[in-house]
Amino acid sequence: MDLATLKLKVHQKCLHLALTKIESLKSELMALQEASKQDTKSSAGDKYETGRSMITLEKEKLGIQLIEAYKLKKNLDLIDLGKSINKVSLGALVKESNNFYYFSANFGALDIADIKVFALSTLSTIGQAMLGKTKDRGYEFRGKKHDIQAIV
Repeated sequence: MDLATLKLKVHQKCLHLALTKIESLKSELMALQEASKQDTKSSAGDKYETGRSMITLEKEKLGIQLIEAYKLKKNLDLIDLGKSINKVSLGALVKESNNFYYFSANFGALDIADIKVFALSTLSTIGQAMLGKTKDRGYEFRGKKHDIQAIV
């Protein structure tokens, strides 16, 4: 598989993961909303208040996670797949001697057609070490020298 095709497949996988996460979090929030509507006040007032407080806290936690999921998707939306890239930046697929990196958002290791690609943010530690580097230009990470073989 050529690198441009790999990049497209990785981007599609990341987008799918972001959208799946958003939909899952929305569903959980809706379920909590329903639970709070159906929770009726019983004679044990403290129990009712504790239950509502726990639901409220859970909704806040899910709300924060949903905002983060939307940020991941926004990072993916900023990437112009048709744009030619010659240095490590947002949207770059980088082939290094032993690894592939796709700089988009933190999705971790992805398997695409038996190829492991690390989808990372440019703000990650390795992203910062590679940022702005070009093909055949080395970079240092954790005390070791690495070479970039290709950037798409």
